[in-house]
Amino acid sequence: MSFEKPQLAARCVSDLVWGRYAMFCAGRDGNSVAWFRDPSGSQRLYEWQIGPYTVLTDAITPRLTHCLGQRPKIDWHRLSQLMVQTEMAASFSALENVDIVIPGQLRALEGQQVISETIWSPSQFARRNRHADCHEIRKTAANCMEHWLGDHSKVTVELSGGLDSSLVAALIATSNRAPRIQGLNIIPRSPGGDESIYARAVSEKWGFGLIETIADPGALDYLELLKHTPVVEPAVYGLDILADRTSSDLAAAVGATRIFSGQGGDAVFFQPHTPLIASDYLRVAGPSPRFLTLAQRCAKADSTSIWSVLKRALTNDSTLARRPIPIGIAGPVARNAWDAPQMVHPWMEEAQELPAGKRMQIAMLANCQLFHRATQTSQQQRLVHPLLSQPLVELCLATALWELVPDERDRGFVRDCFGRLLPTLVRQRQGKGEASGFYNRAIATHLATLRPFLLEGVLASKGLVSPDKLSDILDPQHLLWKDDHPIVGSLVSLEIWARQWA
Repeated sequence: MSFEKPQLAARCVSDLVWGRYAMFCAGRDGNSVAWFRDPSGSQRLYEWQIGPYTVLTDAITPRLTHCLGQRPKIDWHRLSQLMVQTEMAASFSALENVDIVIPGQLRALEGQQVISETIWSPSQFARRNRHADCHEIRKTAANCMEHWLGDHSKVTVELSGGLDSSLVAALIATSNRAPRIQGLNIIPRSPGGDESIYARAVSEKWGFGLIETIADPGALDYLELLKHTPVVEPAVYGLDILADRTSSDLAAAVGATRIFSGQGGDAVFFQPHTPLIASDYLRVAGPSPRFLTLAQRCAKADSTSIWSVLKRALTNDSTLARRPIPIGIAGPVARNAWDAPQMVHPWMEEAQELPAGKRMQIAMLANCQLFHRATQTSQQQRLVHPLLSQPLVELCLATALWELVPDERDRGFVRDCFGRLLPTLVRQRQGKGEASGFYNRAIATHLATLRPFLLEGVLASKGLVSPDKLSDILDPQHLLWKDDHPIVGSLVSLEIWARQWA
């Protein structure tokens, strides 16, 4: 199709349709072209600049590189930045001359220059501070599920037993499409990892089959990923190759053409019980008894003092809590990345004037782009994260945080709205399963191969990590007492990726 004004076309498409798509526009004169990635980000889209040519693709495959006679090289500075901000791996490419198109952004080629314009961003909706509407959110969630089910008659659900995956299973079971459902519950062999009692309650309520499988830490060998075809993003999501393979194998065994997950619910429904909920109310509505009530509820939920909550609420700081790789592990080449300004997602640049709580929600949604990485389960576009559907995201962004989290309950608004769809056991559940022990044990079990893999790997040889400092973490006793699996896991994913592209 040809359009004189691709901006108008992109706005019409983003307003009127949604789903997994990329849009391309060509000018009538044949000298201009523009492209647009769907706001949810579920359709991957990359730009690869090769001399005077711009290649647009959803994957840089061996066949494509063979056809073009070139293969992207690693941008070592950008890879150093991803060591500091691994959560940005789905938004900033560490391959030279390769860019990841930001969801909702229109890109156009004018001469030899690519320019961009924001068509859709979370900030457009987060400014609205609407009152919560249970009827609207139920209707929106149901419509989104109908869209993803389409004509798929057999589906599987990755059912952890948590609120989000339980809600997804319920929406499928109550849909007009009525597909055959097969649930999967993976039980990590570690303390606090067994959530099967909740998953069973969901499957029994809706009458679908549930397969429970115990995952042994020794069976999770991260280095199996070395055999996979390299993709643009490191395996920050998808590093648990055991869970990925189990889910994919089950779908194949039952003939399912769609795999559903509950990923994204923490961001969309806003799981953190942060003082920023009270901070947002203070900024919008001013000091009042309700502000103090919100602060008290945050203090109760976090088991902290009201004074610490009030202090945090007044700082307006939206920084997400995370476990960054410490600077002490950095080698001489990467050390500058810790001192340099951090990468800022375009969504966050546009959100600077928003209240801190809404900025945190947008940051969480930006991090959810990790879930769209190419994995075994996502082949043939089988994997769907329905809670990240554009209409549902827009609705929850437009809803004030103090409406989404009205009391000390975890995501209380959603529990109230969908209460009849959830077993009592799930609806009244507070907290989540604990998998840290499982991943720590998986790393410790494979330490004999992971130690030399990291200490003598590409990151070490290129000066991105310091083997001497890293050696202290890769110690059985250290792993036994310290919850450092996120650090080690991030380094393993980056090392695997670097070896595949080096």
